[in-house]
Amino acid sequence: MFERPPLSPVPPCAQAPELLLASASPRRARILAALGVRLRVMPADAAECALADPAATVAANAHAKLVAALSAHPGCWILTADTVVEADGRVLGKPKDKADALRMLLSFSEGTQRVFTAFCLVSPDTPEPVRRIAVSTVHFRRIDRALAAGYLEQARTLDRAGAYDIDTFGERIISRCEGSYTNIMGLPAPDIAAALRSLGYPLPATPLPL
Repeated sequence: MFERPPLSPVPPCAQAPELLLASASPRRARILAALGVRLRVMPADAAECALADPAATVAANAHAKLVAALSAHPGCWILTADTVVEADGRVLGKPKDKADALRMLLSFSEGTQRVFTAFCLVSPDTPEPVRRIAVSTVHFRRIDRALAAGYLEQARTLDRAGAYDIDTFGERIISRCEGSYTNIMGLPAPDIAAALRSLGYPLPATPLPL
């Protein structure tokens, strides 16, 4: 069984500048709030690509979002990110409908996936953004039709890549994970914290979520 990390909001430092999160994901906003980031959500308007290689896909999409965000908000702290799921050499997107979601979950039974997240972080004082890619591994339980249908009914994850969310009843279908838990949610918190500090962003001295 994996351990769900605490993700309660932490008050930002008084001198912390505002960071623009160029994403509409509430999970990413929640992770940043748990790190003590002074946050403003401003989704970037950028077209996303789907390449054969998952690392290349997330890197390209995070970069495209950064270009769009910088154009709209120059001279700001900006964070962009992209996450995809890879299984059996295939990059998984969001399900088309409930039937497709059910098919996806059944195909995951007793299998393993990798979750890739790329992020780009830029500050007003650094011409080159920090770019990172994190990879986590997810191991699934045996999933039958009843379990998959029940999970979808309760978790309502038709808008998530792979039709699941580790933080929403994930223990029902996932046995364990390796690597950053928050990366599977959409942002690798330790890597984000290290990148922020490397650019001089003041974070509270609090325990990091995984």
